[in-house]
Amino acid sequence: MSVPHGEGAAGTVYSTVTLTNTSSTECSLKGYPGMQLLSASGASLPTNVIRGGSFLTAKANQPPGVVVLPPGQAAAYSLTYGDNPVGTETSCPTSAKVEITPPNDYTYAVVTARITASDGGDTYVSPVYQVG
Repeated sequence: MSVPHGEGAAGTVYSTVTLTNTSSTECSLKGYPGMQLLSASGASLPTNVIRGGSFLTAKANQPPGVVVLPPGQAAAYSLTYGDNPVGTETSCPTSAKVEITPPNDYTYAVVTARITASDGGDTYVSPVYQVG
């Protein structure tokens, strides 16, 4: 899994998270990922994962579908969040890592990612979709 540094403007950051099948067998995914923002020490930061949302691109706003991944192939999901304090917030916590759980799974991976999500850690995610 990889979370590249996001791009954006006017307080909204967009990123595409990639999930690669590193096993020797085909797998399939369907649905939305789970996420938990973490500090450098691994402590949980405020995180509120919202499925879908108007901030996502048209491709990412499609309904969930089955994504079949042969070994070595990748799927992705879109991630969007605001990075400016909202309401009474004076600052937004910044993650050092993110715990990502694939759709319909209980096993997660922890990856390095700097995410400064405002509004109590609101992060908008798309369903997983086929790359390419």
